Amino acid sequence: MNKKGVIWNSLGSLMYGANSFIMLALVSRVGTVEQAGYFGIAFTTAQILYIVGLFGVPHFQMTDYGEKYRFSDYIHARRFSCLLMACGCAIAIWGFHFTGAKASYTVFLTALMLLNVIGELYQSLFFQKNRLDLSGSALFYRTLWPLLLFCIILWVTRSIIVALSVQILANLFLTIYYAVWVAPRFISAQPCDRASGQVQNLLMECFPLFVSLLLMNIVINASKYGIELMMNDLAQGYYNMIFMPAQVINLCSQFLFKPLLNRYSKLLSERQIRTFGILLLRQIVLIALLTCVCCAGAYAMGIPVLSLLYQKDISALRIHLILVVLGGGIFAVCQLYYYIFVILRRQKWIMKIYLCITVVAVPTTAVCVHSAGLMGAVLSFVILHAILALCYTARIYAVLRREFCA
Repeated sequence: MNKKGVIWNSLGSLMYGANSFIMLALVSRVGTVEQAGYFGIAFTTAQILYIVGLFGVPHFQMTDYGEKYRFSDYIHARRFSCLLMACGCAIAIWGFHFTGAKASYTVFLTALMLLNVIGELYQSLFFQKNRLDLSGSALFYRTLWPLLLFCIILWVTRSIIVALSVQILANLFLTIYYAVWVAPRFISAQPCDRASGQVQNLLMECFPLFVSLLLMNIVINASKYGIELMMNDLAQGYYNMIFMPAQVINLCSQFLFKPLLNRYSKLLSERQIRTFGILLLRQIVLIALLTCVCCAGAYAMGIPVLSLLYQKDISALRIHLILVVLGGGIFAVCQLYYYIFVILRRQKWIMKIYLCITVVAVPTTAVCVHSAGLMGAVLSFVILHAILALCYTARIYAVLRREFCA
């Protein structure tokens, strides 16, 4: 893995992570609080449908160096998951009774995410062929140019639908470019008109990871759906405004621990459990320190900065903001644990843990939002991720103690 590849991969990941923050921030500034609420829940729904569209396959495809499955298998699997994604969009609009602008935003954002799902197919191919630089640059440019056009058009026209339409067209053009002009030279000379019969095996192999990622996103966003079902769009708009700093913390923390994932794997293979434990504890402490700094910043400057950014009065939400930042830090620790479980090849345990947390999330969110409104939504976000972190901690301790310290 060369330096150029690492740089492009980091730039691509950073740009994609910043994409949602910038879009939501600009909509919150340009539109009304209610429009921010419409757009926020539509964006959240589209992101969950994006996980459906991926179906956990990219994690497998990127590391399929021995080409256990042909590229045509990945194409057929992606067609199935895209169809599932489109059906999911219709079900979400019907199930949550989305109408008007909210339904329109959901359709347009799902179309945008569907293009990202197709683009991911080719980015994973580049990664599989050891072209990390091409994979990262494709993600970077496919995110950057459509995002710039979205921002410019939205600022000029003040129309979210027009801005999304232009963004989708730009994304479509870039996706076609990488699919038609760049990808073919990396695809083996195999017929792509019919699957090799392995598509079902591929989907079954990726299913546990897909369920885990889907449930992870449902748990993360349970508080938003609690507000959607039990409060109003004004509350949703304010919640999305204060929720964005949690995403920033998670993005920054991943730059702390992702470069060390290879070292974690090596320490486990060499059975250096004590060193592994010290490294893990050190990373958790670093995330905790980052979270404390961000909480202090949220208390001192968070409200003035966000009020200036959105041009909305959110002065009554200072405590809410601090708690969201705290929850973001706990979620970052959960993400670190998630990657450790993947290194340990315990994907099924990830799925079991998230199944349990999802069962807890529904009544917890309902009770909190019903009894305390917006503050209840914030508390449910913090409580659920605290429980999740404890479950991860207990399970990792048990696995390491049983298998490596016996």
